Amino acid sequence: MSQSPAEFMRYTAPDAAALEQGMVVARTKLAEAQVRGDESAILEQVADLGGMLTTARKEASALELLRAHERLATSHESEEQSAWYWNALATALQYLNERIAAEAYFARAATVARKGGWRRVEAMTLHHWGRSLVEQGQIDAAESRIAQALAIREELGEPRQESSRKALAEIARLRAGDA
Repeated sequence: MSQSPAEFMRYTAPDAAALEQGMVVARTKLAEAQVRGDESAILEQVADLGGMLTTARKEASALELLRAHERLATSHESEEQSAWYWNALATALQYLNERIAAEAYFARAATVARKGGWRRVEAMTLHHWGRSLVEQGQIDAAESRIAQALAIREELGEPRQESSRKALAEIARLRAGDA
């Protein structure tokens, strides 16, 4: 396989038009939340939009948006949106080749999610963290994080468990030297 681990492990939206529309909706909801002064809703929309921008390969824009709301995320760590925020920030940094900085935010997202009992975001964070570790050549650690994500996803009956299975299969291919 001629793709790098980063290329074949990275998520690509199946419908680019739907992703663009999702970003329009998130921007509108963010503006509405800002008018209301609803910090929880602002944080939710920033995390969602930041994640969508990264998916759309607009990591620099995602990072700018996310960094502008870092204090808000810190002050709302008792809310699930903060775990999504830290995961979005880590992922944007990851794809801007700032993986060392991303590590701390993946760890923070996982810790916040675990403390809050938010298993879905914990699984998402572990999965993304595993992808980042693959890119760094840390295959054992990557496999461990993604296996943890899969276990949570199976426990929850979440449809994204197939994504974790695929990632583990790609790691097996890497180990076998086929990637």
